[in-house]
Amino acid sequence: MYMKQLKTTSSVNTCPAISIGQIILDDSNYITMWGNLQQGDNWTRCDFVTTYEVLNTMLRYVQDRNDAVQMTIVKKLEDMQQIPEIIDLEAELGSAVVFDNMNFLLSRPGFRDQGTWIEYTDGECYYIEQVTPAIPVKNTQYDKKIGQCMDMLYMSYELYLGYLELDFDEDGARQKADLVDDLKYTLAYYAWKERTI
Repeated sequence: MYMKQLKTTSSVNTCPAISIGQIILDDSNYITMWGNLQQGDNWTRCDFVTTYEVLNTMLRYVQDRNDAVQMTIVKKLEDMQQIPEIIDLEAELGSAVVFDNMNFLLSRPGFRDQGTWIEYTDGECYYIEQVTPAIPVKNTQYDKKIGQCMDMLYMSYELYLGYLELDFDEDGARQKADLVDDLKYTLAYYAWKERTI
C-alpha cells in the first residue's frame, strides 16, 4: 500500500504504551514502525504508521530515551542510501524502545475498494493519530499516610492549646505537646488551622 493513499477508519482505540524495534523511512510523509502494542498486561505484535510530527511528540515524552533514538534516526537520514531505509533500534540500541507514560490515539488504516474504505489489518497495524502525556494515577496510599500525618500534627497542636489553657507557659506547653521543634510546631499550627477554618 502506498502511504500517500492512507485513510483511517472511524474505529479508534487508545493504549498506554508501545514498543518499537524497527522504523522504516520512505519518500512519503509517513513513518512505519514495527513493534508491539500493550493491551492490559500483555504485549501484542503490531505495526504502526504515523507522521514525523507524532514521532517527535513521542520522543519529547520519553526524555530519557530521546537523545539515543533521535541520534539514531538523524544518522540514518544523513547516510540514507536506499528507499525504503530501515532503522533497526534493537540492533543499534540493544533493545526495542518502549514509549510509555503517554496515551496513544490509534485508528486502523484501510484501503478503497469500489468506493468503500475497508479495514484490512485485523488489529495488526494501527495509525497513531495523536499522542498525549498520561495523567499520573493518584496514589491513595500516599494520600492516606499524609492524612494520618496531618491528623497527628493537628492533635499535637490541640494538646498544646490544652496545656496553655491549664496555665502552662509557652515553652512548657510546647514541650508537653512534643512541639519543641519550630518546624514541627509550624506544621502543627497549619494542620490545626486547616481543620478549624
